[in-house]
Amino acid sequence: MLIKIKSFLKKYNLLSSEKTFLVGFSGGYDSMCLLDILNRISKKEGFKLIALHLNHNWRGKESEIEQENCVNYCKKNDIELYTETLDDSVQKTETAAREKRQEFFKKYYKKFNADGLFLAHTKSDNTETIIYRLTKGTGVKGLCGILENSKLDFCDVYRPLMSFSRKDILRYCTVNKLVPNNDSSNFNVKYARNFIRHQIVSELKSINPKIDDVIWNLSKIAVSEQNIVKEYLSKVKNQIEENSYINTNKFINLSKDVQNKLILDFLLENNLDYDFARVEELYEFINKNAKRKAGKTLSLTTNLWLYVSAEKICKLNTLETEKSEDSILIKNCGCFKFLNCNFKIEEYKEKTMPIFPKESEFFAYVNLENFDDLKLCTRAQGFVIQPFGMKGKMKLKKLFINKGVDKFKRDDIILLCKNNEVLWAPGVCLSEKLRVKTLPTHVIKIENR
Repeated sequence: MLIKIKSFLKKYNLLSSEKTFLVGFSGGYDSMCLLDILNRISKKEGFKLIALHLNHNWRGKESEIEQENCVNYCKKNDIELYTETLDDSVQKTETAAREKRQEFFKKYYKKFNADGLFLAHTKSDNTETIIYRLTKGTGVKGLCGILENSKLDFCDVYRPLMSFSRKDILRYCTVNKLVPNNDSSNFNVKYARNFIRHQIVSELKSINPKIDDVIWNLSKIAVSEQNIVKEYLSKVKNQIEENSYINTNKFINLSKDVQNKLILDFLLENNLDYDFARVEELYEFINKNAKRKAGKTLSLTTNLWLYVSAEKICKLNTLETEKSEDSILIKNCGCFKFLNCNFKIEEYKEKTMPIFPKESEFFAYVNLENFDDLKLCTRAQGFVIQPFGMKGKMKLKKLFINKGVDKFKRDDIILLCKNNEVLWAPGVCLSEKLRVKTLPTHVIKIENR
């Protein structure tokens, strides 16, 4: 085992006296085996080794004894150890325990500016993980199992024991007279992973004693297949992505299988549930709303939304729902700062007709008879506008819909109004009320948008 793990370290360029490594150390068979082997290698190679033990505080005195055993082992073997105990208020669930463990590891990774975090997952853990994922419907991605090298936010994670079974670990501990902790909760089949380990895997081994090897090879094949798909999809993404969003028309013209794979990748990238039902939900939402000019949003989490319109598909990290009630009265010409933009209004002093810019630009020549009740504001209930070239008025909301203005952008548009009638929505529409009759009276513009 020592030779294989040393080869693993060479593979990832980790054999250096200048490096500092952390080891997740529960004190159980797997982590004690890993820490013992890494400690032996470090004596010759010179890298710094730090063990991390988190007492989940689930089993009272038993947990305290295990913590003490970890301390004693590290003292005896001259290994630096940091240990903490979770507060009683922490929920006693596998999910809460995993989250707290990850926080614990990241804290010390940052503290020591570590070069890697070693975890003691084995080939047997991989078998249990894949079976568990199959029961949750996590798809082909789930078949990749536990990777020997991955990321935990900013932490580089390495798993040198992935090619070894639980039987290999027990043999090493016995031969080297190690006395690991034997967590009694590992035998409680009320926990899903324990049930899989003691009930499901044992039954599978009666069919094929080498089930760990079979599933390990399946994992490697799945990883290879995923790499091929990733290479293909990177080319597809380059074709459909524009700036920070996806072109809706290009997306929906892809086959359903490719669309679903892109949706799955999106869910994974954002750490969201990614079962078959969720992928189908997003697929249907996108295709149902792909013709909407103004677009529609789907809540994914409390602070993440998927936005779909005829133009784009993108994610939103914030969704503005509160409308600003602030406004600025405009009583004369000048420059007015509003919502981080500069609104300028100037007299037109030329004697000839100017060349008119397009209506949709952020600059306009206008006929403004007076400044009575003139103000800058953002939209509010009941606002209306008489669009340029039209005889009647319409609700501002309807104008935004007709112009395809994204919902999440509407509250950020600065409006030039008289009471509740909009005279100019920069970048969207100019009112017929400002139409120039002979010569413009004023020039209006928005800068620093």
